[in-house]
Amino acid sequence: MRRLLRKVIFGLLLSATMAQAGIRLSPQHIGNSSFAIFVDEKTFGFAEKEILAYREQVESQDLSCYIFTDKYHKPEMLRRQICDLYEKDGKLEGVVLIGDIPIPMLRDAQHLTSAFKIDQSNRYPLWKTSVPSDRFYEDFDLKFEFVKQDTANPLLFYYSLMPDSPQRVEKEIYSGRIFAPVSDKTKYEAIKHYLTKLVAVKKKRQQLSQALFFTGHGYHSESLSAWEGEALALREQFPQLYLPGNRLFNYNHSMSPDLKETILRLIDREHLNLTVFHAHGASDKQYLLGNPPTGTINAQIEAVKFFLRSKLRTAKARKKSVAQTKLNYMERLGIPLDWFTGAFDDSVMRADSLAAAKMDIYSQDVKNISPLSNMIIFDECFNGAFFRQGYQAGEYLFNEGETVVAIVNSVNVLQDIWADEFLGLIGLGARVGLVHRLNPYLESHILGDPTFQFVNEKSEETNSLLLKNDNSIDWSGLETLLSAPLRSLAIFELSQSEDKKTIDKFRTIYQTDESFIVRAEVLRALARTRSSKFEELLLRSINDPFEFIRRKSAVLMGDVGREKFVTPLMIAALSDPSERVVFSAKTALSKIAVGENEVGKYIGELANRFSADAIIKLLKTTSIARAKDVREEYLPKIGDEKLPLRKRISAIRFFRNYRFHAAVPELITLAKSKSIDDNLRKTIIEALGWFVYSYQNKRIIKFCDSVLADKNADGIMQREALKTKNRLLAGANHPLTP
Repeated sequence: MRRLLRKVIFGLLLSATMAQAGIRLSPQHIGNSSFAIFVDEKTFGFAEKEILAYREQVESQDLSCYIFTDKYHKPEMLRRQICDLYEKDGKLEGVVLIGDIPIPMLRDAQHLTSAFKIDQSNRYPLWKTSVPSDRFYEDFDLKFEFVKQDTANPLLFYYSLMPDSPQRVEKEIYSGRIFAPVSDKTKYEAIKHYLTKLVAVKKKRQQLSQALFFTGHGYHSESLSAWEGEALALREQFPQLYLPGNRLFNYNHSMSPDLKETILRLIDREHLNLTVFHAHGASDKQYLLGNPPTGTINAQIEAVKFFLRSKLRTAKARKKSVAQTKLNYMERLGIPLDWFTGAFDDSVMRADSLAAAKMDIYSQDVKNISPLSNMIIFDECFNGAFFRQGYQAGEYLFNEGETVVAIVNSVNVLQDIWADEFLGLIGLGARVGLVHRLNPYLESHILGDPTFQFVNEKSEETNSLLLKNDNSIDWSGLETLLSAPLRSLAIFELSQSEDKKTIDKFRTIYQTDESFIVRAEVLRALARTRSSKFEELLLRSINDPFEFIRRKSAVLMGDVGREKFVTPLMIAALSDPSERVVFSAKTALSKIAVGENEVGKYIGELANRFSADAIIKLLKTTSIARAKDVREEYLPKIGDEKLPLRKRISAIRFFRNYRFHAAVPELITLAKSKSIDDNLRKTIIEALGWFVYSYQNKRIIKFCDSVLADKNADGIMQREALKTKNRLLAGANHPLTP
């Protein structure tokens, strides 16, 4: 009876949905959840057969699958269709966008990215200062104001995040894009080929039994302790990879100068299920290796010459003075003139090019192989800039082999994000999209099939938990599960309630759970509260065995800015074995004011652990030095009317990254001053919006309220004050990325 009733309701639902403009085909299967394919009319005309075959495979995963087609002239049109379907269907979990679907380019939302902080003024073209982001289609609560359509690339539409919009990403659905890395007519054949490959791979129903993790040159500041910490955490995320017959390949760039060939061979020949690249990147390349280590003085000199020649070529390519660049290096480093010899000689350039080609993966390298890794995560900058011709991730996807889904970044990404968070759920059979729905960053995207999943005996349970289909789920009991990834998910879900009893439970879990990733999730959960109990946890977590937790604790201490954190930060800066933790602790100390007259107090506190000279040097190069810079350089520049407006704005923008808490009162005073240009005052208010964890938070909100209450205040100022207030009330977009 219940089954019959369900069919009747579903039939009525389909009839209502069929009335929507653009729907092409309704689902053929009644699933526990639903999914939708949105494809432009022309692409559908070329690839109808392949799209229908893909739909069949999606529905075999117990998903009802719609197909919508239209010309899709504007993003608002598609967003409206998705929202309508979400409301009427009631079970929509995600969508895929195939072909020429409009690309939202988001502005005035840099706080929703991990690292993107470029100047949005007219110095740069719009496409360079905006973030290509499908959060526009996934988070229905975000509010945007249309700016313009790009004239050179009509698929790009620019939007500004409105002040009264939520200032944190919380997605209702997930999305993926199937977008060829070519723009001519061959893109239709490329999409057809990809879909044919995708259907074949989905039919195999593979388990996650082989994985490759690679950490590249310059990542995590070369910290082997950070690399070691991830290696230990991977055992918690993917215990199945440590069983006989399975395999985890885990490489660090320093292991061999020939690692590029090793990595390409593994991707080309081994049946990897998952590959993760932690490295620097560009839209068309992946930076794997640095210059090989040198054992002799002559070899070191040759390495410096190689570096200098590359800098001269870069200067020429950017139309900068080669002679001035050469002079700068000679004066700054005492470099002899003859070390620049041959920079533009054909034979030398060819030899240097061949040497460089051995270090990095270029688009052409990918075209020469058939990547077998089903899923690739590009924890790299720009590899997923899908609006650009020949983008790197697209070369993997639209290739021979079996790569069908990638998680990528459309702009630059912070090295210190938790790139592996919730990744273990993929190994438990979760659909990639359901896991990525938990990712709040504007720049992070799924390219390829977002419904892709590995087979696992826990697949149904894991997907059900992620969907929250069962409203009777008692998340508070799930922290006892044997699986660390599922315990982490339970903590994440519990953190959404902000119940006081739950917060007390988190503290107990932190003290008793042996899992690194579970304790890291507790830190994230308590960071979201920005409470005194969170601050108490930081005093303990700065000494956690997991390097990532120590690193993030140091960062958060600096962003809270309380004096009680100075001593533990000094201990970390002077004794932690991880270079990355030391760097984070020193940066945090640079945000907290310590007067020269207070140095003696810390010498007395730490005399039994460190020498007085070490303590004095540390404070003088961090907190005291930064206070001096703020007092004598940055704050005076803001008020200096003799300086160009651009330099004064640059001085304000300094406080977005280096949130020196003691400067807040003076920044507010400057923002109140009617004698200062309104553009400067607006920029100050925007900069104050980055102090989300600061103990000065309430002071800034009170100031914003005064601006909003001032009937004579400039409208632009009030808009920025409203956005800053909403940002501070909402907290960080990701609690571990302040």
